[in-house]
Amino acid sequence: MSIQRALEMMAIPSVLITTDKEQTHMGRPSRAFSPKGFKIGHSVGKPGQKELHKKVIKDALSLLINPIEPGKIAEREYPEYHEL
Repeated sequence: MSIQRALEMMAIPSVLITTDKEQTHMGRPSRAFSPKGFKIGHSVGKPGQKELHKKVIKDALSLLINPIEPGKIAEREYPEYHEL
């Protein structure tokens, strides 16, 4: 059982941030967010991109307020990720 599933079973909502949509899709998480084009290890951006980190986390947490269908993965593009 995943940590996310265990939290959800205790009525604690959670959001998974992923860079591997295919692998994540197989696990059918309750809520998942994928920053488009981010590499593995850069779930919220490259090291030192503090403002981008905050933006990605804020966007992921917005799924707690505006939920998507379980098993779906929300995606968003961040041009500033590719600028460095």
